[in-house]
Amino acid sequence: MLSRGGALRTIADLASLPGPRGVGMTPARVATPAWYDVTWNPTAGCSPVGPGCAHCEALRTVAQLARIGGKAGARYAGLTATGRSGSRWTGELRVRDDVLTWPLLQRRGRRILVDSLSDLFHEKLATETIDLIHAVMTIAHWHRFLILTRRAGLMRSYYDDPLTPQRIAVQIEHLAKAVMPELVSLPRARGGDPGAIPVASIAARRNWAAGLARVVRHEAAPGGARSADTALDPWPLPNLWLGVAVEDQDRAARVGELMQTPAALRWVCFEPLLGPVRTDMVPLGNDCYADALGGICFSLDGRGRRLAGPRPNLPALDWVIAGGETGAGARPTDPDWLRDLRDRCRTAVVPFFFKQWGEWAPAPDDQPTQKMARRRRRAAGRLIDGRSWDELPAAMRQGSRKPR
Repeated sequence: MLSRGGALRTIADLASLPGPRGVGMTPARVATPAWYDVTWNPTAGCSPVGPGCAHCEALRTVAQLARIGGKAGARYAGLTATGRSGSRWTGELRVRDDVLTWPLLQRRGRRILVDSLSDLFHEKLATETIDLIHAVMTIAHWHRFLILTRRAGLMRSYYDDPLTPQRIAVQIEHLAKAVMPELVSLPRARGGDPGAIPVASIAARRNWAAGLARVVRHEAAPGGARSADTALDPWPLPNLWLGVAVEDQDRAARVGELMQTPAALRWVCFEPLLGPVRTDMVPLGNDCYADALGGICFSLDGRGRRLAGPRPNLPALDWVIAGGETGAGARPTDPDWLRDLRDRCRTAVVPFFFKQWGEWAPAPDDQPTQKMARRRRRAAGRLIDGRSWDELPAAMRQGSRKPR
């Protein structure tokens, strides 16, 4: 069951929804070394925001799921439409209420990619829904959640809002009272019934307690100097890793927004890479720039020379992913663009992960007049200058684990 328009009905309704099965959660593909373990899609639907969205893989996936028909296809029907130029988003967003609590029922810690079929910070998604999703991620502290967005400005505004932790804390209290008791009391699924919620184990309930303890209550100060409220500690959430998708230098300002966003770990996915990107010239606004891999901020004089300041340095990126475009109509990624990103990351000692060339790859040596040759994704491979690049942040190399 899904809510239309991106808004929840009532939080209490979640307790009676069918179990988290099917396409809401998808294991990572094994063709590429896994940089995440599973996807979690509490929302579905999107709309394009730049040239990187022209051949969106999520769009193709949702359109294919809608064509399946039956109950599974009904979850995604109407999110896409087909015209002469192929599939397109209709602009409708839906909340996958049936999978919202799924992370709470998974005892083993996982690297979870959030909303691979949508954008958590889409302008049509209700703030209440974003708060509830964050409440689940706060309680499920043993997982590591990876968020990737092209709406970096909206993401920054959300985390910069001093009321955001309070709103999330309120949603956590609602979950604790209205939803989580039902996850414990419902009968255990029998005979593989796909519509039953698996009952939470005693170990799972112990894990919840540590997550619920992140809510901090401040009592009202004497004389009304401060009203009673709730907050989160720690904040920003240490198990929430924020990322932005960037396709070319014209969209590099998204990296600047990310660098100015409170986060435990920051990463950028340059996919599909459609042009060269200067990570040492990331716009911050007001004629200020940053070296994203070093965190150094600077301005330029009339001759284009760097001047120190006028603002404090920012946290550098923790991780860089890059890749070419896949699917029909894919555009080539110049090898020199990737080499530049790789070399800059190596110099700054920032992990670099190359996903794939996509539909195009460097032309063979016996074709000197061509720089790129069209191939299928698997044949194109994922080697740059004869080797793969599978570097991960230290925190991610720990792999899946059970919470202590």
